[in-house]
Amino acid sequence: MQTLFLSGNLAADCEVVAGKDGKEFIRFTVAAKDPLAEKDEKPTYYTCRMAKTGVVERLKKGRYVALVGNLRISKNVKDDKTFTNLDVWVQSLDAPQLASGE
Repeated sequence: MQTLFLSGNLAADCEVVAGKDGKEFIRFTVAAKDPLAEKDEKPTYYTCRMAKTGVVERLKKGRYVALVGNLRISKNVKDDKTFTNLDVWVQSLDAPQLASGE
């Protein structure tokens, strides 16, 4: 596995999901853009998972997050198109408070 340091904004509100063993975890998508990328270049999306904690309420669409996790890259084929999946199991997450005092 590869360790990834990632920062970006949430593409959607996080969701609580039941694993195969019935244990709940949270899943969210981070949109990250290379700071050196062209202005019109689209971000890369990472599907992130972590143990369910008290941060669920703070992980809303648009929220800036920084995290460290293990990266796993996989591919799947659907309708004769190959897709690359970037999955991260989060070890550490920081979701700084907003200036509004949230």
